[in-house]
Amino acid sequence: MALHLGIFLIWAGTCVFLQLDHVDGDNKCVFPFIYGGKRYFDCIKTDSLYNWCSLTGNYSGRCKYCVKEDYAPCVFPFIYRNQTYDKCTSFGSKFWRFWCSLTPNYDHDGTWRYCYCTVHLTHGHGCNQAFET
Repeated sequence: MALHLGIFLIWAGTCVFLQLDHVDGDNKCVFPFIYGGKRYFDCIKTDSLYNWCSLTGNYSGRCKYCVKEDYAPCVFPFIYRNQTYDKCTSFGSKFWRFWCSLTPNYDHDGTWRYCYCTVHLTHGHGCNQAFET
């Protein structure tokens, strides 16, 4: 009995610490949002086991767990190293993986995500979509 109570208290303490007022329904994620003094442009796992987003621009305890439709989309065109890109690029990637910016100016905001890419033998690369991490 004591072990179960201890686990519950740890779990309950985590929820109280995070002050998460988890909301389901038609509420939309707000990007960017500020949490813990940092600005976020996409769903995050910070202080949680699952990706979540704020429902207000300055996190006030209202959030929701992210589903596929909640993740921030790639923004095209975007600026990277003073060049404009209208699709995902592998330029600047250490492992040549395609990525995109989540804002119009990566040089200013530094926010990005990997892209889901398909390779067609006759049409080349089709990289214009981000996937959830």
